[in-house]
Amino acid sequence: MGHDPRAGSPPSNNFRIIQSIKLARSKTRSGLIAALDIGTSKVCCFIARREKDHPPKIIGIGHNMSKGLQSGSIANLDAAQEVVLAAVNAAEKMAGQTIESVIVNLSGGRPESETHTVELPLGSRPIGNLEIRKLNDQKEALLRQAGDELIHTVPLGFRLDGASTMNDPRGMYGSTLGLDLHFVRTQTAPLRNLDTLLGRCHLAIEETVVTPLASGLSALTPDQRDLGATVIDMGAGTTSVAVFNGGQVIYTASIPVGGAHVTRDIAYGLNTSLNHAERMKTLHGSALTSPSDDQEILAVPIIGDEDENNFNHVPRSMLINIIKPRLEETFELIRDQLEEHGLTQIGGRSIVLTGGASQLNAIADLANQMFERPASVAHPHGVTGLAEATAGPAFSACAGLLLRAVEQGNDPLSEAMASIHQSGGRWGRLGAWFKENF
Repeated sequence: MGHDPRAGSPPSNNFRIIQSIKLARSKTRSGLIAALDIGTSKVCCFIARREKDHPPKIIGIGHNMSKGLQSGSIANLDAAQEVVLAAVNAAEKMAGQTIESVIVNLSGGRPESETHTVELPLGSRPIGNLEIRKLNDQKEALLRQAGDELIHTVPLGFRLDGASTMNDPRGMYGSTLGLDLHFVRTQTAPLRNLDTLLGRCHLAIEETVVTPLASGLSALTPDQRDLGATVIDMGAGTTSVAVFNGGQVIYTASIPVGGAHVTRDIAYGLNTSLNHAERMKTLHGSALTSPSDDQEILAVPIIGDEDENNFNHVPRSMLINIIKPRLEETFELIRDQLEEHGLTQIGGRSIVLTGGASQLNAIADLANQMFERPASVAHPHGVTGLAEATAGPAFSACAGLLLRAVEQGNDPLSEAMASIHQSGGRWGRLGAWFKENF
């Protein structure tokens, strides 16, 4: 086996800066984008080609079982490095291309949502470019104060005299112009550990994206994102939620409970190994009971028994009665958070489940009961070239990362600032300044 050029000691900061500059140039030429989903149960890498006016086309796929991760966070750098390298190398081999950076998800770190509003008093003139620039300066100052733990900043929309208004308020009159901002904070240590891990793999990070945001981009339709929907990403180590409205993510949260906890409950309750518990959950598990469950008898291998033919025999209802309470607890925790932040109505009339743990039988029916609104399990869409084995809900986050990489900035402030920058060169901007101030 040849030497892996990615393996070895972590690169220096100067090396990584040079790599990022080289990547920006090569990426423009090649049109390649790469996504890396690092989760508790699996690591997945997608390499795609960016195609004008078409969805990203996946040309390389690599995925394998995780090692060195716990509850979405890195617990062992050496083990995590091994599986990341394996997934990236497999995707590179399939694509026939080498990547130098990735857009990556963050599953741990306990993300927290905050909403801020920056405001600017107005004079007697209509709102112009100067006021938009001043709001942008206030936003930038707020970001500098926020510190390293700030992972996302999403401008949600302008406010005029306290009331929400159109995306571009220029030309209008009022007393106070405001801008609503959604911040997503996370713990600093998981971010640094993720940066260290990918540095050891000689990969630069283009952007770090919280998992529910990435999953929502591929699991929701544009109409759902605009009208309002709540995405629940059910991973092995964590369950996370993202609320979308007006085309933007307006809330994210995460709880350290996932499919692996259900597996452990089964192993403990039925006195069997984790491998057998996972197999029973996959083949026979369900989120809801049925009348025939008492009649269906399952053979459960006994943990630690040297006789491989020694089994306990239990009704399927016993297995489901272990699974269901853990899922109910998970949905209750999320429901409480939505109610606490006043998002029950804003989150729309639909619950969209995704992630590997959402593949359990009847889980959408249980979510429907718990949230009292329609629920469905979503597969990733918006990309092409997915193999059948990677087209399920477990791969929504990785597909969503690709969509994030090609997504154009469509927030109102970015659009207004882009319009200002395109309005003319140096003399055009100087003329606009005189016009607005004299």
